[in-house]
Order: sequence, then structure tokens, then C-alpha cells
Amino acid sequence: MKVFKDPYRACENAHAIAILTEWDEFKDYDWQRIYDNMKKPAKIFDGRNILDAEKLRAIGFKVNAIGVN
Repeated sequence: MKVFKDPYRACENAHAIAILTEWDEFKDYDWQRIYDNMKKPAKIFDGRNILDAEKLRAIGFKVNAIGVN
């Protein structure tokens, strides 16, 4: 297991991201930058529905909003 302090580095070459908390910091990430550095298809599982799924889909993410905000 690897631990990263930099979220952008943590997502490099990842297939998917799982958001399991409602921390506001996730809302401010540069999701285009993250998408550009992920393997495709790039997926996001938003367990708290904190992200704008339509904006993420417009970038190219496959989004599954699986939680309740």
C-alpha cells in the first residue's frame, strides 16, 4: 500500500476514485487535471453525493453517485 499527501499524485494511473466522506476539499480539486492523468475509462464513485456529477461527466468521467448527501 502507498500513501500520498498529494491527491493528484495519488490518482495518477488510477482506474477509479471512491469518495467516502463529505469533506469539502474534494469539491475544490482540479478534476480535469485528475481525469487527464487517470487510466480510461476513469470512474468516480461518490459515496456522499458531494460532487457535481454532470460537470464530471462533461469532463469524461463515468460517475456513480451511490450515497446520500
